[in-house]
Amino acid sequence: MHTFIRVPIAALLGYQATAQLSPQAQFLTAAMAGGIALASHGGKTAIRAAVTPSPEPLSNIGLSFGEDALAIALTWFATTHPYWAAAATGIMLVVVILLIRLVVRALRSLFNGAARRLEALNEPM
Repeated sequence: MHTFIRVPIAALLGYQATAQLSPQAQFLTAAMAGGIALASHGGKTAIRAAVTPSPEPLSNIGLSFGEDALAIALTWFATTHPYWAAAATGIMLVVVILLIRLVVRALRSLFNGAARRLEALNEPM
């Protein structure tokens, strides 16, 4: 559900924040804001998918606390130091993309290994 809320709202915020610019620049900003929100949401989802299967509750509690603390810190940081916050956001966006790639590779490896084992089981003896 958050995918259908966060991405359009981010795009709308980006569009409205650049009301003084030309319509083309507003559209580009809205697309970039929506894309960043989608990447951020995808990264959060990928990290959750990687951590949730762990048997102990501390990793999930720590992850939730870390997400909340990071959101508060970035909001404060963005209001006091917008250029540094933009740079930090860019760096975190690259990290999120790399983490998504890591999770996708791990899932491919998992499913490819499972498919090979199923094929080996189904081969006639």
